[in-house]
Amino acid sequence: MAAPALSPRVQSVVADYGVFWQLWPQFEQTGGERRLAGFEVELIGSHNSELSHVDPGCPMCHRVRSVLRGIADLMLREGVLNRDSLACSIDSHANSVLCLPALANRSAVSVSVHIFWSHPQGQALETDLLATIKTSLAKYGIHQR
Repeated sequence: MAAPALSPRVQSVVADYGVFWQLWPQFEQTGGERRLAGFEVELIGSHNSELSHVDPGCPMCHRVRSVLRGIADLMLREGVLNRDSLACSIDSHANSVLCLPALANRSAVSVSVHIFWSHPQGQALETDLLATIKTSLAKYGIHQR
């Protein structure tokens, strides 16, 4: 019930910080074969002041990182954590600032959500999980880049 009340607030913050997400497949090598073992969902955002700074201790970067962490928590609570076969963790990359060519080398911060499964799950789980992630993030206006 809390998610609908948070949605307009989250959408506003998403727009203010230009939040978007990227997906990185995670593979493992077993028995000479490489198989998909999970995903890293990287949430990225930035603030408007001093667009080219590189100080990870910046109070505004800390604020953006906190917002990204909150979004990651929401995403997990809204659909990913209710799957028994998954292990999830969040890495806030607290001591890093990104300079991304896609953002004209503007400074940004990120939070990664690591989602892994322990046994081969098949295409159905992967497809369903990706759809859940996309739906959860799109609800707040966060789109994949």
